[in-house]
Amino acid sequence: MVDRPRSSARLRSTLDKVLLHDIKNMSFRLRLLLSNLDEHWEDPEFRRTVRDLIASTVERLEGIVGRFVAHEDAVLIKVALDVNGLLREVAERPSRRSGRGVAGRGPGLSLALGALPRIWGDPYYLGDALGSLVENAFEAAAPEGKVLLRSYSAGSPRRPRAVVEVIDNGSGMSPEFLRDRLFRPFETTKPQGVGLGLATASQIVRFHRGTIRILSQPGGGTLVRISLPAIPEPEG
Repeated sequence: MVDRPRSSARLRSTLDKVLLHDIKNMSFRLRLLLSNLDEHWEDPEFRRTVRDLIASTVERLEGIVGRFVAHEDAVLIKVALDVNGLLREVAERPSRRSGRGVAGRGPGLSLALGALPRIWGDPYYLGDALGSLVENAFEAAAPEGKVLLRSYSAGSPRRPRAVVEVIDNGSGMSPEFLRDRLFRPFETTKPQGVGLGLATASQIVRFHRGTIRILSQPGGGTLVRISLPAIPEPEG
């Protein structure tokens, strides 16, 4: 299924931001790795993390190049997608497991995945959006904080929806930031943040005809809720 939004230029701009966001994230991860090499190289677990991170970075770069070349006309290639499977892939990425310090320290990720109907979705770009939200949650959570990735179904049999929530117990965001700056590119509350993750994620969700809602308060953590239209079950 090929989806051609009315404004191809707007989609191309969003996909270019995804590319920039990916490159920035990979650069930050590699810099973290370099800064920890001398101190942790004798740790076997650290060396395994290094191998996983390098392998995933190479795979990601190859995927970016292939995707960019293959779809210069800026379309989303949608398939009947298992969202829970995509969430498990996001959770298992080495860069997510390594947390802040590459050596395995950082907040923990928990999964609470319910039964979901399939959706029409582009696994590459929707996976990037979900990965960005999980990464944001990791960065926002305190060093010993927690991140919960939850999914459940909603809607009616004729109009089912797949709902995904990314929840962290970090410092949260002020009402002013939520109101005025939340979805603007290059706006972030994190010192090391790029400020593209949430802006591009929200656009990708909208290109999938979904909605995104943020619930947060200072000192109370943040909940990001994505609701996506799903494929109705055939009538018996």
